[in-house]
Amino acid sequence: MDIVDVTQHRGEFFRVLQQTKRSQTAVMTIGSGQEAGPTETHQADQIVYVIDGEAIVTVGDEQRRTGPGGLVMIPAGARHHVRNPGREPLFFLTVYAPPEY
Repeated sequence: MDIVDVTQHRGEFFRVLQQTKRSQTAVMTIGSGQEAGPTETHQADQIVYVIDGEAIVTVGDEQRRTGPGGLVMIPAGARHHVRNPGREPLFFLTVYAPPEY
């Protein structure tokens, strides 16, 4: 069993931390006013858990703002997008099931 200190990867744009045949964990840091990338879809379910900063998460036609402790479930095949509207970096943990990257 590996234990990963996710805080050691704060500031990295994207880093896969752990993976099994059925799931994968990763962290992502997005600068102030920046986006995670273009709107996308995945073949896997994705869970986003905000550790630091603010996020605007769009899933389909719904948009929500959240901060530390916010948890979002993105179903496989759903169009989604994450951006940082805040002044501080957005740092979050994401889980893909099954592995995406």
